[in-house]
Formats: sequence, structure tokens, C-alpha cells
Amino acid sequence: MSSKDASTEFLVLALDDPGALDRSVVGAKAAVLAQMKRAGFPVPDGCVFTARAMVRHVSGLESATAEAVRERPLDDEVRAAVAEVAGRLTGPLAVRSSGVDEDGAHASHAGQYTTILGVEGEKALDEALRGCWASGFGSVVREYRSTAGAAGDAPLAVLVQRMVPADTAGVAFTVNPVTGARDEVLVSAVPGVGERLVSGEVSPDEWTVPAGGGEPVNTEGRHGALTADQAREIAALAERVAEVMGGPTDIEWARADGRLHLLQARPITAIADPAPEPVAIPITPPRGFWVKDSTHAPLPLLPMSRDLLAYNNTVLQQVCAEFGLLLKGMFFETIGGWRYMATVPLPPAEAPERIAVCAEALRTDAAGRAIGEWTDTVRPRFADRIAALRAVDLGSLSDEELAGHVREVHRLHRDGTETHFRLLGAVSIALGRFGLFVTGELGWDQGRAFELLTGLSTESTGPARAMADLAGQVGRLLGGTPDLAALRELLADNEEFAAAFEDYRREYGCRALQYELANPALGERPELILSLLRDQIVQDSDLGQQARSAADARSEAVEKARAQLAGREEATRFDALLAGAEQAYPVREDNEYWTVSAPDALLRWAVLEIAERLVGRGLIDRADQVFFLEVEEAHRAFLDGTDIKDVVARRRGEHRWALENPGPDSYGERPGPPPAMDQLPPVVRETMGGFQWTMQHMGGAPSAPARGGDSRIAGVPGSAGRYTGLVRVVLNEGEFDKIRAGDVLVCPITSPVWSVVFPSIGALVTDVGGALSHAAIIAREYGVPATLATGNGTEVLTDGMLVTVDGAAGTVEVLEGR
Repeated sequence: MSSKDASTEFLVLALDDPGALDRSVVGAKAAVLAQMKRAGFPVPDGCVFTARAMVRHVSGLESATAEAVRERPLDDEVRAAVAEVAGRLTGPLAVRSSGVDEDGAHASHAGQYTTILGVEGEKALDEALRGCWASGFGSVVREYRSTAGAAGDAPLAVLVQRMVPADTAGVAFTVNPVTGARDEVLVSAVPGVGERLVSGEVSPDEWTVPAGGGEPVNTEGRHGALTADQAREIAALAERVAEVMGGPTDIEWARADGRLHLLQARPITAIADPAPEPVAIPITPPRGFWVKDSTHAPLPLLPMSRDLLAYNNTVLQQVCAEFGLLLKGMFFETIGGWRYMATVPLPPAEAPERIAVCAEALRTDAAGRAIGEWTDTVRPRFADRIAALRAVDLGSLSDEELAGHVREVHRLHRDGTETHFRLLGAVSIALGRFGLFVTGELGWDQGRAFELLTGLSTESTGPARAMADLAGQVGRLLGGTPDLAALRELLADNEEFAAAFEDYRREYGCRALQYELANPALGERPELILSLLRDQIVQDSDLGQQARSAADARSEAVEKARAQLAGREEATRFDALLAGAEQAYPVREDNEYWTVSAPDALLRWAVLEIAERLVGRGLIDRADQVFFLEVEEAHRAFLDGTDIKDVVARRRGEHRWALENPGPDSYGERPGPPPAMDQLPPVVRETMGGFQWTMQHMGGAPSAPARGGDSRIAGVPGSAGRYTGLVRVVLNEGEFDKIRAGDVLVCPITSPVWSVVFPSIGALVTDVGGALSHAAIIAREYGVPATLATGNGTEVLTDGMLVTVDGAAGTVEVLEGR
């Protein structure tokens, strides 16, 4: 400050003041910008309310909660400092928190503290200052600091700068944060202010610029926000900043009236390993016909997940034997790094014995008993085991205790696999027998058949109902349709909402978002949960009304079926099959959480704790490398100190090779139609026919691929209804944060955990899947129109296209954007 007023000189420092270089006084963000300004970089003018000002403000508070910090009035000296700053820095201001231990080399705190833009006048600056301080006492920051091993609350300074009226803004990384490549700069840009990019509100244009100023490549272009020369200029700025910073750096920048401004700079704390050299995988397809399993593994699985899923082959053979199916089993193999599946028929010599088992299984209703056991006894046991394992504090365990915990979670995982596939067999038989009756005896199409069951799969809507409660709380506290920034601020400031948010994370966070163990579970992505909450508020879906409407439609369909069968012998049989289907239909989704998703998440977290200790011992370089090992290999390395770096390096190379060599859709010669079942006993025909009917409606039959520019794309019906909206292509769970309220979600396929995004969307389009796929069941529960099995919808539909989805017809009509 130019003024040396004794009441303010220790509370506020100008960025030009030498004292602003001390991060213990002004925080890391402000100290770096002060350093950059002194080095001649184009940093906007500004000043800093020092950490001392915050300490002065919170001193004497009985309980330093976010709400208490925000509501406490400033004292006279701090208020005088605010008046002096507001008088000197006129015009809209950007007010940003600057943590003393923020942006360090080990934990960045990125996105944890508050930024407030467009601040004008003394009163607004007063409120913004208290809002920034309050963010340091919110539950999100405190949890982040605890996870990162930081003790207590850290002092917080507040940076105040003239706001740049940006034409274009964004970020730049001097190391590619995705690939780890250190010979290129990644530049992201959006029109207007950069906060829209940082908050996830807008998807950016992206440029890759070779280090040293080579020819930029526009890898993602939505807005035309930059020219190649401008991208090169920004990359050069980032590289110069990195030289001063002494290592890999990311910057935030803005352009206004043709001039480039540096807004932030920080060290990159999470750098991906450089891409390994590809290691070729020998391809030796087994005999038979093998089809790529795009449903469960749209990308090559890492070795740990691949090893866990290998147990599926053994279990599926047991399931076929238990229910008397005339199949040896369904088998999965990894060919060239990609997962393929095949159905293997039963050898003729084993058929007589299997037919006898099939007849006995149908006579004793083995499928119904398996489903009843799940509901009555097996599911409660899984719930108890999962609750007990979730309650374990992994960090407090000794090595021996942690090894025992991993063994216990691994047992849960194997038990879950056995139970899941046993239920798959039972549910398939029960639903298939019912489906054959409805389409055969009643002559109904599949859409009408599923009207008899829609609304029964309540597990699918559980996360959304809980989020609706959160949305209601936000409505009471804020009203309207708050954006992400407002929700973050509420989470930081309001203890009641923070507690409810954490309750949601605890209840629904133990859900793996993919079958790939290396990917984060829902509870690890609080920002995603906030985004889904924002979208559910905007969409304002009445889940209670949807459930009532589904129940009414189901009752009406049942009455129509009974009326059609009135006076016929088949009426009694219909009621019996309907009862079995009503018991089976919800289990299709219900068991997935308890037997697959929760065990996956628990095993991921346990293995990551082992991985952190392996990193500490120098046995692997990064925790996420543990997923290139099998569970037992990680276990041995943990207990015995086995050298595993060469194994990890080779498998990383193999994984890269697999990604670069995706392989064909199938291997082997496609078999002809299955043999006729006319000569088989009726009970076998009923069981096998029902099983095949369900399998067909789970997988669906992809339509002929559409071509770019086609105005109409065909698929199969998944969930009735028509909806017109904008396309959002989401290729995997890592892109959930792209979704906005009302989007037409276009994706390869969905798994049960995708249910969390369904309240946000208007319609669904998938590449694969049938009317009994997870995607279809979830869509029907939410009343979302769905067209499935388009074959290549994710390729021919692009973000921003205006389309109409007709779920009853199984079509997508492109209206604009071709």
C-alpha cells in the first residue's frame, strides 16, 4: 500500500510490497503472484488482506465454524482497511482466498477455497472477505486437509485484484496432466471468464502446443476461443512461469483487448507418469466364437480387475449346473488385452443328467427359492458385512491388520461374485418364463410386457430419492436454482447442509462407478455429487409422482392382462408367473450394489492403502500403479517386500499396446442358430427358452450402424416416451461432470451406478443393450425415454445436436446439428 496508516499496514499489503513474497503472511497464491509481478509478468494490480487479518477476525469466537466466521462483523481496524482498499481498487474486483499451505508440492487445495468475482463497493468487499475466510472453516476443506495429513485449520489470506474483463480465459499446463508428457503444453480456453471452465460449467477448447513453441494442434474445438498463434503465446507464458517456479506449473490466464494477463500460477501436484513404451501382447484366440464384452469392459481392464473377474468363469459353470441349463457355461477371456465372451454348449454326453436337473429345478422352483433366500437372509448378511468393513479406519491398521482386512474384503468380493451370478441365473429364468408367456399367450410386444413390472426396481431410484431430500434442503436455504459456486459456498458455510451432504456420501459413496477397480468410487468425487445435485434442482423431477404414475400404469396393465385371460385356464398360470417376475425384477438391480459395486469400492480402498505404503517403501512409484498387479501379488509385495517394479512397467506397456490395438468385434466363426428344442421335455424348453429370452433382452441386437449426417438413427425400444433435447456424449463414468440438466445422454452402455445421473437427464441413447439391460430398467424407473442398441450412436451423435428420442419406437431423430 502507498499509505502507511498504522491501523492498516499489517492487515493489508500491496502485491508490489516485498512483504507480499512471504507465503506465511499472504498465502501461497498471493505470494506466487507477487513473485511473478516482480519478475515482470502481466499480473493485474491488487493487494492482500494478510493472514493476520483473518486471525484477528476469528479470535475470541467460541466456535470457529464457517457460519460463525461469515456472520461476525468486522472490527473497526479491518473495516477501515476494507474501506481503504475499496477506495483504491475501483471497478469490479476478483476476491480470492489464498491459503498459507495452499498450492504446495503435495496437496494443492485446488477448488477448496472460495473465489468471488464482480465485487464492487465497500459493502460487497466486506461480505466477500468474510466469505473467503469462512471457506477455510468449511467441512470440505477440513476433510481435505485431514486426508492430506494436514493438522488443524490453516491461516487464510485474501487476494483482491482488479477483475480482467476477459474476452477469453482458461488454464495451461506445462506437463500434460493426462498423459504425463513433458514435451508439450496443454492449453484450455473458453469465451469469457475462466471461472466457467474451472467450475465445470463449460467444456473448453483445447490445444496441445509442443514445448518450445512448435505448431499448436487444436484437439477439442467447440467455441473458436483461440487462434493457433494465441495458443502458442499462452503456452510460452506458461513455460516462462514454470522456469521461474522451478518445475511443472499450471497457470490461469485471461485475454482482454488483445492483451494477455496472468491470474494464477501453482505447481502441478499430480502428474501422470509418462506414457510407457508399448509392449506387444501375443494374440491366441481360444477355439469357438468370442464376442467383445463392451458392456462390462468398454476399455481394456487393468490386471487387478481382470484377475478378479476371471473367477466369473467358474461361477457361471456352477450356475448352469444348478439350474439345469443346457450350457457348459458362459466364459470370459482376455485376448490382446481386451475382454471377450463366449457361450459354450453342453457336451451331448452330459445332456441326460442335466435334463433331469432342469426338471427338478423347475418342479421345486429353484429360481424362486434362490431369489427368496436373497431377500430374506443373504442380502441382510451382505449388508452387515459391508457395514462392518466400511467402518474400519484403514490408516490406523498395522501392516498385519491391513493384510487381514484385505483378505476379508477379497472374500467378500468372491462371495459377491458367486451370489451375483446365481441370482443372474434365477432372475433370468423367472423373467424369461414370464416374458415368453406374455408375448406368446397374450400376444403383447416387449414394451407392453415390461409395463407389467415397471416401478418395482426401487433400488435404482434410492440415490435419487436421497438427493431429492438434499435438493429440498437447498431449496429451503437458498431458493431458486443455485449454480455450483453457490452450492460450494453453502457446503462450506452451513453446518446443517454439510452434515446432510456427508450423510449422502457415506450412504451412497461406497459405489464403484465402473467395473474397473482403478477408477474412483462415487464417494471420492464430492464435486460430481454437487454437480448432480445442481442438475436435480434444475430438472425438478417429482420422483414420488413418477413412482405413483408407474404403479398406476402397472396396475392398469395387469388388469388388462387378466381381463384378456378371463375364463381361461392360463389365468392361474399368469398370476403365478407374474408373482415370480415381480419378485425377480427388482433383484436384477438390487443385488448389484451389495454383490458387485460395494465390494469393488471396499477392495479398491483397501488396496490403495496398501499401495500408499508400497510407495513409502519405494516398491512402486505411484499408488495407482498397484492396479497393474493382481491382489495376491500386491499382498505378497506388501508383506515380503517383493520387487514388483519390472512387472508394473511391463504391464503398463502391455496396457498401452492394447489401447492402441483394439482388436476386432469378434474372433472365430459365428455359429448358426441354436438347435431346435422341439424334442426336449416341456420343462426344459420352458427353462432354456426363458433363459435365452432374458439374455436376448439384456444384450439387445444392435441395429445397422448409422452414418454421419443421417437424420434418423434406429435402435431398439428401451423405455417409452418422447423427448427433444440437446445431445451430451458421455463415454465413461469419468465424464459424468459433463452432464447438464435436461441433456439427452448418449453413451456406450450404463451400469447400475449410473442411476445417480438419471434424475438429471431428459432421455437416453446407448450403443448396446436390450430391454432388460441395466440401462433400460433404470430408465423405466425414472420415466426417461430410452433408445438402446443403436450400434454407433456415440460416434454419429455429437454434443449440442438437437434430437428427439422416441423410446417406444426405438429411434432418434436429428433435428439440428447434422
